Formats: sequence, structure tokens, C-alpha cells
Amino acid sequence: LLGAALAFVNAGPLAAEGLVLGAAAGVVYLLLLQLDVDGLGQPSGGAARTPLDVLNPLRVARLLVPLGLLVALAAQDALTAVGGVDAWLTRVRWEPGANFVGIVSAPSLYGGLLGYVSVLLALQVRGLVKALPQAGDFFQLLPGSFGVASRAAQEAQEQRDAFKSRRPTKPAAKQLPILLVSGPRGVGKTTLSRRLLGGDSRFQQPEWIATAPCDNGSSAHRTILDVADFEELRKSGSLAVTFTPYDEDGEQVNIGLPALSVITAAKEGACLLDVDPPTARALLSYDWSRALAAVYPGEDVELKFVNVWVSLSSLDEIIERNRRRMQADAPGSGAAVVERQLAPLRSQASADCEWMLTSGCFDFTLINEHEDEASKELENDAKYCFGDPF
Repeated sequence: LLGAALAFVNAGPLAAEGLVLGAAAGVVYLLLLQLDVDGLGQPSGGAARTPLDVLNPLRVARLLVPLGLLVALAAQDALTAVGGVDAWLTRVRWEPGANFVGIVSAPSLYGGLLGYVSVLLALQVRGLVKALPQAGDFFQLLPGSFGVASRAAQEAQEQRDAFKSRRPTKPAAKQLPILLVSGPRGVGKTTLSRRLLGGDSRFQQPEWIATAPCDNGSSAHRTILDVADFEELRKSGSLAVTFTPYDEDGEQVNIGLPALSVITAAKEGACLLDVDPPTARALLSYDWSRALAAVYPGEDVELKFVNVWVSLSSLDEIIERNRRRMQADAPGSGAAVVERQLAPLRSQASADCEWMLTSGCFDFTLINEHEDEASKELENDAKYCFGDPF
């Protein structure tokens, strides 16, 4: 607006209007350029867009912006000409060497070019200052308002940097380490977890709760509660995870993990969670903030999960190991019975592995083909609960 006012005073209304139209065209060019840059690498018509795409619509539109500016300036001259559009048409003529003349008046053309170039020049100057910090010092030495504005901007940036440096930094939150070990059924994660518990006293397992004794393969200790107390904890949101398996008599049993139990185990050193993938998914999505606030009121505390996925080299290997385990547990079962039991396990193991790959939740993947080597690898992974060992 200031430039248009100065152009109006010095060169008349045509120059001022041309300056505004030129600046508007420059802004449109920059917007098209920004859209084009944001779309680089994105799929378009089955292929990723590249800077060398000649038929890129945004690139073609950018090249037509100067032509559009010329048409707008011509329309401006035609609409503001003394005598109207007819008088403007009488001035338009063709001359050898100069081609068509009289389409755009000199003040309008110069104002439009100045407005268009000034907008684009600002982008170039900004890039030059960022690429060459010394260029900023050069601009500050320029006389007049440009140098004053450059120095003022530099001083304002220095004041902001000084203010940020004086602000007190927030202390780092206290972290409670949790080693979460998960993987498909039958890959040996519980065996590896027991070996880690026996070799490193810093790791503790949380205490689960249940409404009846039930052996689902986990080594964690369970406290037996009546159904009413269990439901009260469930409704209050105090249980990080709950599930209802069947016991040996075919009766459903409620099993849950109190959030406070996990935090208590982590306070002693580190908490070890040996869980199946559905339970791991529930634990990683649980909101631990309320439980942490109850144990550490007014303190900034967070859980530090180190997640390890235990598996075998292929899905077929997982099924084969479970087949051998089932045959060993029930030698009298026929092959057909074992295969019927393996069918849902194959589907579940496939879904579990897909979740592991797509969730991005796991820090380490451990292939348990040799127990001693896998146990050593789990020990190395567990060291990250207490900081980066390297």
C-alpha cells in the first residue's frame, strides 16, 4: 500500500494501479510455487511428481502468470482510458519492429513490472540471507529505510534469542522403566523373561489380580479377589488391562492388571511385562497419567517403555513349534485334533505379526532360534531401560 501511494504521488494513478496488479500477480506466482514444491514426490497420475515434469499443471500456470498480468494491465488501461474502450482501441496498432503498441501505457507497464519483481525479489533476498549470514550484515549497512529496517529486524531477533536463553528450562521428567516382552504364542518369550528375572534382580513383575486360579502360561503372581471387588476396580479404570479366559473346568475367570501394580514394580528398578500381543496393545494404549498422579502427586513422572518383540524366523516355524508343544502336552491327541487347534493360532499369529510391523511400537525384534543367544540378546535390550548403554 505504501508503494502504491508513492507511485500515485510520483507517477499518477495508472502507475499505482499497475503496481498493485503486479504485486498481486507476484503473490499468485509464489502461491503456485509453494503448491508445486509441497507436491514434489507425491503420486500424480501413477508416478511421483518431479521438478523436471514439463507438463506439470502448476508449472504451466506459473509461466502464464506474467501473461495474465499483461492482460490485466491492458484491461486496466482500456477501462480507464479517456473516451472509453473505443478510444483505447484506436491507439492499438502494429508497427514494424515494435509489433503491437498502445496496448499498455508506459506508467501502467512500469508499475506492474515493479510490483511483480519486488514481490519475487523479497523471496530471493530472504534465501540469500539464510544461505549467507554475512549478507544480513551487508543489508544493515545500506542507507535509508532499508538499512534501518534490517537493523531493527536483527535487533528484534537478538532480543527474542536473549529472552529464550533467560527462561528457566523445564527439568526432565522422571522416568520409570518398563520392559515389555511380547510375541506370538509359543515362541518362548516367557522362558526368556524368566531367565532375565533370575539373572537381573532389578527387574520385577507386577502383581495381577484374578477372580479364580487360572494357569494361562504366565509366570506372574496373581492375587485372588471376589467378583464384586474386581468389577469395582474395572469400573473405576484402575485396571490397565482385563481379559476373561476359561479355567480347566470351563468356567470364565476375570484377570486384570492394576496400573498401580505396574508403577510399584517399576519404582523398585524396572517392571517386566511378559504379555501376549492383544494385552501389549491394551497396555500401550492405556492412559497412565491418573495412576502416575496418584503415586507421584505434583511431580513430573512418565513411563519409559522398552518394547521387545520375540518371534521365530517365519510363520511356519511358529506353527511347527506350537505343533510340537501340543503333541508333547497331549500325546494321545490325534493329528486332526492338533490341526484344529492350530488353525485359529495361525490366524492369530499372522494378525499379531502384522500389528507389530504396522504399529511401530517395538524397539527391538528378537528371533528366538537358540535360547542361550536369545537370552543374551534380551539382556542387552533390557539395558536400555536404564539409559543408552552405548
